[in-house]
Amino acid sequence: MLACVLLASAGELPQVPRVDTAHFLPAIREQLERAAAAAKAHPEDASAVGTLAMTLHAYQQYDAAAPAYRRASQLDPRSFDWLYLLGAVQMELGSFDAAGSSFRAALKLRPGDLAAQLRLGQSLAAIPDWGASAEVYRHVLDGHSDCPQAWYGLGRAQAAQGDHAAAARSYRKACDLFPLFGAAHFALAAEMRKLGNKAEAGHETAAYAEHVTGEPPLDDPLFERIHALNHSVAVHLERGAAFEKAGRLQDAIAEQESALKADGSEVQAHINLGSLYARAGDAAKARQHLEAAMKLDTGRPDAWYNYGVLLFQERDLEGAAKAFRQAVSINPLYAEAHNNLGAIFEQQGRLDDAEKAFTQALAGQPNYALAHFHLGRLLVNRQQYDEAIQHFLRSLQPEGEQTPAYLYALASTYARAHDREQALSYLRKARDAALARGQSQLVTSIDRDLRTLEGR
Repeated sequence: MLACVLLASAGELPQVPRVDTAHFLPAIREQLERAAAAAKAHPEDASAVGTLAMTLHAYQQYDAAAPAYRRASQLDPRSFDWLYLLGAVQMELGSFDAAGSSFRAALKLRPGDLAAQLRLGQSLAAIPDWGASAEVYRHVLDGHSDCPQAWYGLGRAQAAQGDHAAAARSYRKACDLFPLFGAAHFALAAEMRKLGNKAEAGHETAAYAEHVTGEPPLDDPLFERIHALNHSVAVHLERGAAFEKAGRLQDAIAEQESALKADGSEVQAHINLGSLYARAGDAAKARQHLEAAMKLDTGRPDAWYNYGVLLFQERDLEGAAKAFRQAVSINPLYAEAHNNLGAIFEQQGRLDDAEKAFTQALAGQPNYALAHFHLGRLLVNRQQYDEAIQHFLRSLQPEGEQTPAYLYALASTYARAHDREQALSYLRKARDAALARGQSQLVTSIDRDLRTLEGR
């Protein structure tokens, strides 16, 4: 926890924290010192004191942030922001009664604020005061019947009060509104077990396993500001990953570069930038960052793997194979590296080595669809159709952009094995899947084969 020395201030106001920044990285140290200096210079300015509180909050320095929020709130009693954020910090400190009081005071200033109402419900549940918590969530649902967080909160209160049937209905509603809501699936599974519905409990447990960390988004501009203030390496890496997932490569690159500005020795940022720059078509920068990562830590298999991918894209098959071998020497279960080695061996005509590599990929990741597909193709070329079919069937889950091609390969293998009925069935499935994904060239190929098999 951040050490703080308090400066005297006038009247009954809480004092302004003066923070010790010695243990922070230089960029964060400068940010905190700048906010502290502004608050010290203008201790009667609610905005300056509140900005210091938010900066402390961003770096989880809750003990120091709380008095700063209280001071800002007393300096500007009509501000919703400082009361609301004070309540959030009090929740983090385990002061749930105080948090509830802060949220209620904030809601008097801004009645109906959804985020404040939800956090009030959480603070009451943490006390616990399940009756009051349920009342808050029911009030939220009167105006926001499509709010999965409120249905989940109401379900928790109902379960705690022993009404398991009602809790199950509330959790079900939360899951219907946001199917990726992991905690709601987990809670619903527990209620189904209590109600004796083992099949439904199993289904919900599986849904939870698929979406463990999933939770519905909440429009909370104040928390977005807090999040934006955090310039730590971990947060930049997290933001970069989110941008990459959304396909925003340039934003992802900017976040990873910011991580390196905060800490130039951050290996993960170098690895991420190597991959991102390669995808963006800047091979020189990709190479620069991957070589930096390998220099900083020669034992990172993902650095060697990404370096191998870069060399493969540059058609340096020998160099790529060497990098992939280094990756699997560090992590023998690195499925993607084994798979890429197999692809290189197949291009070189080393089919026995390719089969071994694909098999090793599946040893590390038994449900690796691409390795099953590659191994199936090798077996088809050897006319081992039954074994190939089993691998193609395993390639169909989980579904993805390549699923239509996998279905097509499976149908073609059934045709070679003289199983016309199955070949037609999977060709039609492949066509539907390709059509749904806009893969027009594949649809044309499938239509040609359908006409042939149907005798048209």
